[in-house]
Amino acid sequence: SLDNWKHIIEINLLGVIYGTQLAYQFMKKQGFGHIINTASATGLGPAPLCTAYATTKHAIVGLTTSLHYEAEEYGVNVSVLCPTFVDTPIFEKSIAINMNKDQIIKQLKTNKPISADKFAEIALKAIHKNKLVIC
Repeated sequence: SLDNWKHIIEINLLGVIYGTQLAYQFMKKQGFGHIINTASATGLGPAPLCTAYATTKHAIVGLTTSLHYEAEEYGVNVSVLCPTFVDTPIFEKSIAINMNKDQIIKQLKTNKPISADKFAEIALKAIHKNKLVIC
């Protein structure tokens, strides 16, 4: 429904925009910093059955990519996290994705979710190297 789309956009996209704008203003003034937004692998390609969710994640990737190049002249780095399937309780609590955990695993064509600790390790190494997109 349109109300569901609005709810997903408010949480997934507008929340990121507000946080990014606030952080960027502060970091731009101080001349350094690193903004890290979280999207999803669904922000990098098609995601049938979760169109509203995927739309917001594509928007986050676009926002982050554009800001990455805009902000570098001010000493501010910008990255976006695009994990595939990190094993967290989000799937049991989400209204954004209209699938259960098994359907999501099948959709992602993986049966091996990565642990949150492992993804954090990958992300920290990539952030240290100032990677734009971190999967």
